[in-house]
Amino acid sequence: MGKIRNAELDDAPHILSIFQQGDSVINGTQRNDNISLIDVMDWLENATDKHPMLVFEEAESIIAWCSIEPFYGLPAFDTASEISLYVSPQWQAKGIGKKLIQYLEIQQASIGFTHLVAYIYASNTKSQTFFEKQTFQQWGSLPKIAQKQNEREDVYLYGKIYGASDS
Repeated sequence: MGKIRNAELDDAPHILSIFQQGDSVINGTQRNDNISLIDVMDWLENATDKHPMLVFEEAESIIAWCSIEPFYGLPAFDTASEISLYVSPQWQAKGIGKKLIQYLEIQQASIGFTHLVAYIYASNTKSQTFFEKQTFQQWGSLPKIAQKQNEREDVYLYGKIYGASDS
């Protein structure tokens, strides 16, 4: 079932649509409605072998996407990456997100990350549960850091360590 591949520029409209659908499903609003097709095209142009953007295709339709980006701009954090993962609402809870994470985990050594970090809105309990099922742990909280109009919301940091020694 399905195929995972590197995202291409032609995928940008589908990636944007999935991103916007995912946001509205979370809380009935569009927190990220200022993200445009140009922004998504920039994401795609900045993707590399070490920071890929992937899509999941089912019956030649893109139903999910995932990317890993640099976690922080200093060399000490080069092996840590931020993960973003979005699945079309009608395909959620069908194992698609899990397959994307498993794909990244298989590629972990060649991609070169030792840590994955996800930023998740406090109201997005579905994503929190999903990442916990993938053995991510909540590492911290950023109180009232996200703002849309006059509302502020906490963002949680979820993370997972891969093959890094504890020393």
